[in-house]
Amino acid sequence: MKVRILSACFILLSSAACRTAGGGEVWDIERCIRHAVEHNLQVRQGLNTVETARVENAQSKLDYLPDLNAGLGYNVSFGRSLDPTTYNYVSGQTVQNASGSLSLSTTVFAGMQKLHNLRRAEFSLMASVQDVERIKDEIAVSVAGAYLQVLYNKEQVAVSKVQIETLESQIERTSRLVEAGSLPIGDRLELEAQLASERYNLVNYENQRVNALLTLTQLLELRDVPGFDVEVPDSAALAAAMDGHDLRSVGEIYGVALEMPRIEVTKWQRRMAEQDVSLARARYYPSLSFGASYGSSWSDARQRPQLGPDGKPYYTNYPFFDQLGDNASSALQFSMSVPIFGGLTARNSVRKTKIALRNADLAVKLAEDQLYKEIQQAWTDASGALERYRSARSSVVSNAESFRNTEQKFNAGAATAVDYNVAKNNLLAAQSLMLQARYEYIFKMKILDFYRGVEITL
Repeated sequence: MKVRILSACFILLSSAACRTAGGGEVWDIERCIRHAVEHNLQVRQGLNTVETARVENAQSKLDYLPDLNAGLGYNVSFGRSLDPTTYNYVSGQTVQNASGSLSLSTTVFAGMQKLHNLRRAEFSLMASVQDVERIKDEIAVSVAGAYLQVLYNKEQVAVSKVQIETLESQIERTSRLVEAGSLPIGDRLELEAQLASERYNLVNYENQRVNALLTLTQLLELRDVPGFDVEVPDSAALAAAMDGHDLRSVGEIYGVALEMPRIEVTKWQRRMAEQDVSLARARYYPSLSFGASYGSSWSDARQRPQLGPDGKPYYTNYPFFDQLGDNASSALQFSMSVPIFGGLTARNSVRKTKIALRNADLAVKLAEDQLYKEIQQAWTDASGALERYRSARSSVVSNAESFRNTEQKFNAGAATAVDYNVAKNNLLAAQSLMLQARYEYIFKMKILDFYRGVEITL
């Protein structure tokens, strides 16, 4: 009966021995991933970068609009002064004058720099968006790994507790047999030594569980959550995680994974490098600019000449608005700048951007190669873990039967405590290997599913 309880603890993981004590807060893997993504500081930095890219993208569109400027001026002169409306010198009086202007200017052609700037800003925005998604993907994988590590450590603790209960019961039974003279006292001492060793193992397993939870809470950016623990999937969910996978080929998974944000980021960055080359080449071309202006001025020193009835000229005040109308002027301007020689800066700029483009090509290739290797390794690890799990599961069945027989013999006095401990340790080793293989397989399969665009769940 005790052997059946010992073996069943792996299947009934969601039993009371594995649940959170004290009514603490229990999170499932989906909530953990969602919380980690929402509160990660790198994600927040990435979102700020996206906002900056949006502003730059909007500005690149506004750069097509002409520059429009207005100017106003007011001046008071004393002594000998120049009247700006007549260009005559005025002496012995204070002169006030004012002016206003409106000007418009735009670049008609400059090697299509504005177009390339616009495209580059759009590509930069897309790259920053994909980079945020890349960070989220990395967080999800890290949280999933930490979550499964906690589950593995919790199972180790559960197994160790069952082992201790089994040993305590066996020591109690052996003590009665020793007192009755059916077994030597050495058998009880051997079991007590094994119990002390198992209690030591339990302390280690508890420490590993606590450390695994700490790692997970740090990934979640949690400072203090009393009673925090992870939700343990029921036996059906674990069985589905083990048996519900279709191990696709590496090439098939890789073909889907090429659309992941980590690859898209490098592709958008390559497009940005292409626009940098075009921008550098634009410096070879002449630039054509257009400008228009309108302005007027007023001076209190200016007088309006009049003819009297006798034909003699005399001067009267020149009204403000009359001066503005009479002094108004406008202009149109076209200007062209032709690059002839500038220390070969344009040529060297093109050469440098071409080198950067080649590096961007290599970055895409490097990211794709790294992705393929990761998928290949995960596929190999998953295949190996599945085979190890199946082998370990068979070993658990065999060792459980062997332990059951040894336990019966030990209870009947036909086996020593050493035989009992050897059989029990063999069973424990097989169960430990099965645990490791199971969670390694689940994790690697979750990674492979993630590469295929499947959300990580349990």
